[in-house]
Amino acid sequence: MLRLYKPITHDIFKLHVMLEHLVCSVWCEACDDACETKLNAEFKTLYDSYAWLKKEVDAIYDKCKPLTADERKAIKEAFVTNNKIEELCNGSKPVYLDDLPAQVKDDIKPLLVDFYETLLEKAKVPGTKKDYYERLIKESDFQYCPGCGLIDFEHEDSKYREAFDHYLPKSEYPFASVNFHNLVPLCYKCNSDRKKTKDPIENDRKAFYPFANGEHDISIAMEIDPNKDVDNLERDDLTINLTGEADKIETWNWLFDIAERYNDKVRPRIKTYLRELKNRYRQQKKDNPALTFVEIIDREIELYEDDKYSDWKFLKIPLLTELKKRTDIMEVYD
Repeated sequence: MLRLYKPITHDIFKLHVMLEHLVCSVWCEACDDACETKLNAEFKTLYDSYAWLKKEVDAIYDKCKPLTADERKAIKEAFVTNNKIEELCNGSKPVYLDDLPAQVKDDIKPLLVDFYETLLEKAKVPGTKKDYYERLIKESDFQYCPGCGLIDFEHEDSKYREAFDHYLPKSEYPFASVNFHNLVPLCYKCNSDRKKTKDPIENDRKAFYPFANGEHDISIAMEIDPNKDVDNLERDDLTINLTGEADKIETWNWLFDIAERYNDKVRPRIKTYLRELKNRYRQQKKDNPALTFVEIIDREIELYEDDKYSDWKFLKIPLLTELKKRTDIMEVYD
């Protein structure tokens, strides 16, 4: 993640609490008593409102009755473990479906996925995705996708919103299907085109947690082949270097094709961008004949730092820094 969301409180998190109750206090406590006798008041309201939900909940309850005490304990522990999203991103071990009783993968998982795809749209569920999105975007003050920084985001006042990505895919982590600490608004290029169903913590990977507090520092640098004309660069002529927490940056790059997309964003725009700088330089030089082109670049970098996430300035800064090294360019414009 190029940037991290500021966590907020919202009623939409209540659905996950209700799901935890259903899994841990109802299904994992299945016995000869009727299922509905174990439901708390909040979930009972949903249960009584939708015949399809009642049917599914009761069916899973019956299938959980044969579970042993150890199997029930394993399911409860897996629910807790797989919802510690930040810890999982930082390297703690998840519990995989194949390590749990078959009822989880065969029966519970399909319904939990349906919780997100169907139940969240129902009026009796607390909170809405649209309202949560608006408040999250406003609090975080994001105008561009925090995954890449390249694509405009739907504004908080728009009648539309960006899609939520299951950061840890719901196909592998169904217990986190409606946990909004695992649901991240991303642009279509990050979400649908690149990440898709990739698992950011597979094979012991570490990943940026999208709602983490504290420092989040990624450095971006560029290297241009000194033997190539900057007006006609090919992809291999420009290297994007991403530095910081190396293991998490590697995952970020793998999830969203970051370096390649930054390369493709910058290369075709260098000529136009240099022309714009040249025009500003000529205008300002009229009032300050001693001004150099390098000074113009330094001023631009300083200005960009104050608002570096708008208009891809976070990429213009390393580009300008690299262009300053090209004496052939500096001499031409001076």
